[in-house]
Parts: sequence; C-alpha cells; structure tokens
Amino acid sequence: MKITNEILDAINRADTVLVCGHIRPDGDCIGSALAMRRICEKLGKKADAVCDAEDKPEQYAFLPDYDKFCVSRFEKYDLFIAVDCATEKRLGAYRSKLLKAKNSIYIDHHPSAERYANINYIDPSASSTCAIIYEIFDAAGLIDKETATMLYTGLSTDTGHFMHSNTDAKVFGIAQGLCKYGIDVGDINHSVYCNRSPQKIKLMSRVLDGIRFYEDGKISVMTITLDDLSASGCGADDTEGLIDFAKSVSGVEIAVSVCEQPNATFRVSYRSVRADVSKAAAVFGGGGHKLAAGCIISGNRYDVIEKVISAAKTVLREIG
Repeated sequence: MKITNEILDAINRADTVLVCGHIRPDGDCIGSALAMRRICEKLGKKADAVCDAEDKPEQYAFLPDYDKFCVSRFEKYDLFIAVDCATEKRLGAYRSKLLKAKNSIYIDHHPSAERYANINYIDPSASSTCAIIYEIFDAAGLIDKETATMLYTGLSTDTGHFMHSNTDAKVFGIAQGLCKYGIDVGDINHSVYCNRSPQKIKLMSRVLDGIRFYEDGKISVMTITLDDLSASGCGADDTEGLIDFAKSVSGVEIAVSVCEQPNATFRVSYRSVRADVSKAAAVFGGGGHKLAAGCIISGNRYDVIEKVISAAKTVLREIG
C-alpha cells in the first residue's frame, strides 16, 4: 500500500521521532503512542512518546515502557507522529513540536479527523488507532510481544472490551493476530478493567447515586464535580469509563457525562446505543464518532447540563 510505504520511508529518513497522542489519553491513545515509539526504536531511531497530560492514567501502568511515556528528550525532532488525535488543537502543548519538526505523520480512525500532517493515514472504518498500526507494521515484521500488548490494550478499550458496535470479524482477526505474539490477555483485562483503586470506588458510588434520567429513561446524565473528585481523592483521569455505567441502564439510548474542570469549564462525553451523538457534541464545537463523542463547554454548571440534555434530545428524536 502506497501510504504504508510513505510512512515507513518517513520513519527511516528520520533520526529523532516524537510520537504524540491527545490530551487526557485513553487506552487507544497510550497503546498506539507507546507502540509507535517502540516500532521506531526497532528501526534504529531515537524515539519518545508523549501527550499533554497532568497525570498519566495509572490503570495503564502495567504496559511495557510506561515509565518512558510523557518523556520528551529533545527540543526539536526530525519527525512528529500524531496518533489518535483528531484535531491539531488536541495535541495541547506539543503542537509546538509539530510545527518545528521537519516532517510529520498522522494516524487515526476518527471520522472528524483533520488532515494536519504531511502524511495522513485516516481510516474511519477502523475500530481503533491501534488496529491501524497493527495492519501497517505487522506485515513489516516490526511487532513483538511488548508492542502487541500495547496494541491489544487499545483495541480492547476502544471496542469497549469487544462490546461496542465497532466490533466485527476484522477486530477479532486483529485480536487473534496479536495473541499469536504470546500476550497475556488475562493480565491485560485484569489490569484495565478490574484493578480499581479504593478512591475510584468512592468516586463511583458518589457519581452513580447522582445519575438522573430524562425522556422516559432514554437519556441518562451523570455529573462529576470538583467536590466529588476532592472528596474521593481522585483526579480527572479516574473518571474514564464511568459513563459506561450510565449507558448500561436498561432503556437508555443516550448517556451523558458532565465532568467539571477548573475555571468554570466542563468536559462533556456522549455515548449512544443508536443515535448519532457526534451531532450533539458538534453543537458545542466538539466531535468524535457516531456512538461516542465529546466536547468542552464553559459556563454555569446548571446551564451547561440543560444545554447538553437539549442537544441529546434533538439527536434522540432522529431515531424515533
């Protein structure tokens, strides 16, 4: 494939490489960033993997090379590789490194992806960025057990542990291919899905108790305040995955999570069973996938909640 060769050629021409994911990294972001870093090192490059995050999510501390994540050793890099980062803005503080690099690559699966690199590989039909990286580099013989562990983690988390509608025969084929490298699937699953801290359990109990329902139970809304985080001893990264509980309630078509940030801003996440919630997020300048999207809104908490519910009602009507 032409673009695959372009990516390999660009890496081979570079001496230093910076791989960057999006702000507030999830499993697919971290897995793809660390995997690309390792692949570049196998090709003889000096490579770093970063994202603009205050704290690295501890649930992914089991991943190989995790201690090297978010470490940038050079002021300027020959090649900048963005992974799983739909917009240039989501690179955060590392956007300056993109602008300084001699060359750039962008690999992603988000439908709303912007083409901001010299080489752009965007496949909205892919389940995850990790799935794309597997397809590019498996045939080149550049994946080992450690890299496969990283890629399987991203594949699993972005398919909701193979429960989301983006799970298909191709996804299971990639999972099978990664398993052939000898990864410990049980250990990965336990580390990602079962290894919750006491603090996160406290946060879950506070947040789940406050879920509210609208439109005859078809819309569920959870609110996570700064007080909730402080009282439970948690950080913003501990909110990842909580929205899935709101979505799992019988009868719910759209789940919404409104997470308070400093300075009267709120990170809003939408999850859906059938409705196109990317349209709801787009109302506020956000985006994402049809069944999973998000945005950032500033303002009074109660006004924000009212606005995001209104947007959810609008897309709910479209499915009848």
